[in-house]
Amino acid sequence: MTPLDLTKLPDFLKAQRWFAGKAWPIKSVSVADHVNMDLGTCSFTLAIIEVVYELGNPERYQLQVRHTADGLVSALEDDECVRALFSLAREGRQVVSGSGRVVGEWIASTDSGVALPDPLTVRRLNVEQSNTSLVLGERVIVKVIRKLEAGVNPEYEVGRFLATKTSFRATPQLVGALNLEGPAGATLALAHRFVPDAVDGWKYTLERLRQEKALGDGFLGDMRDLGARLGELHKAFASAGPDDLSFSPEPLLQEDLQRWSASIVGELGVTLADAGRLHADLEGRREGLIAYAKRLAQVAPSGQKIRIHGDLHLGQVLRSDGQWLFFDFEGEPSRSFTARREKYSALRDVAGMLRSFDYAEATVSLEGGQPRGRVGPTRDAFLEGYRQATRGATFLPDNDEAFNVMLRAFELEKLLYEVRYELANRPDWVRIPVEALLRMEDAQ
Repeated sequence: MTPLDLTKLPDFLKAQRWFAGKAWPIKSVSVADHVNMDLGTCSFTLAIIEVVYELGNPERYQLQVRHTADGLVSALEDDECVRALFSLAREGRQVVSGSGRVVGEWIASTDSGVALPDPLTVRRLNVEQSNTSLVLGERVIVKVIRKLEAGVNPEYEVGRFLATKTSFRATPQLVGALNLEGPAGATLALAHRFVPDAVDGWKYTLERLRQEKALGDGFLGDMRDLGARLGELHKAFASAGPDDLSFSPEPLLQEDLQRWSASIVGELGVTLADAGRLHADLEGRREGLIAYAKRLAQVAPSGQKIRIHGDLHLGQVLRSDGQWLFFDFEGEPSRSFTARREKYSALRDVAGMLRSFDYAEATVSLEGGQPRGRVGPTRDAFLEGYRQATRGATFLPDNDEAFNVMLRAFELEKLLYEVRYELANRPDWVRIPVEALLRMEDAQ
């Protein structure tokens, strides 16, 4: 195997669609760990590289590369290499690396057996830019994680918990993984069941709103089902025993509510200062909105903190065969793995989905349609399904007043995140969360 030529890596990286550092000058590239994968039908180098920029924090990436007469090429462009890498996980094998080992894992729960065709077909998905996704045999989808972070990957951890410790199956089940153990340890790849002909919840909801001037019982029933499935997901998270410290529920304390309240108040000050320069109608609204956050600190604590999805919206659910499936448990990408693994109130997920309904209606309106007051009935149907599925659940507040105060505070927290995101990425859309902030303050 030819040693990895570090001088060629900057040009190679900048040609990859998943590389996030294209805009910044690269100061240096070094190898944190590597392994020569001699897998019979294919040989390549798997390397964990650290990229140092002229400005900003260094980043780590995973490469699978081969040297050819034309220079470095991605090994994942070769079907045999993809099959060979997948077989490491499928067969639970290990390969020693420079400072650790690559460990394959296949989850042997009773319903994870995946009958794969022979020969195993390989299909590359081009829709995802931050990772590399491959569909094998139209039965399994493998996500090769490109940008690596230190610590336990929450998507791997949650997927493994749901597949092995619970009976919750409203998700494309995690069936296998590749992890790198050692000083540069990280989750390298995840294999889930592939769900053919699935539509993501965002596209599904937009299409229904475009078609239906007034919401019919069918759509509202779908939203009721979505709420119920989320309630079942939360019940699965809350089912962890006391020996499972990463998932076992913890009592919700007054200091948790105070800490969350203070965080929202802080975010409110910064966000309104930025947004107020473009939207003068936010002026004078700060104190009214702060009241929502302050009420959170005054709630008598009841219920529990549990693991949650953490970044829930309509784009994180699938609709297939008339059923809802939750996926992508990696949490908010802007937060560290440690922060994403924190236990929280389940109502934070509920608030995220409620905000997504408002975005869907506003998106249809931006396309030229007129808002038709459909957010309220959609919210009501979703909450009805959630409350029915979680009736008596010990992880939720023990009274409706506390439930509603907490939910509104988390909706405000999500709104502030949306304003900051839109200001940075889609200024034309920032009016959507701004108008929701104004409605919230008017409703006091």
